[in-house]
Amino acid sequence: MDMTNFGGMMSAMMGVFLLVPLLVVVSIGALIVWALRDRRVANESPEPPLTILQRRYARGDISTAAYERMRTTLAS
Repeated sequence: MDMTNFGGMMSAMMGVFLLVPLLVVVSIGALIVWALRDRRVANESPEPPLTILQRRYARGDISTAAYERMRTTLAS
């Protein structure tokens, strides 16, 4: 049996055995960060419809009559 390359093979195997757990830990960390970020975005409350309506009216996107009609609809 040729033992001249045995040390090189052992070094490669040790590198793989150290790399696999590192990849597992990094993957788990990435999943945790992704899950927490996704949950935070889901918990943010959307903007109230009246605020959106007021902004559209202030920009001039809708007329006064349309604003009043929509505001009455939202209030009921």
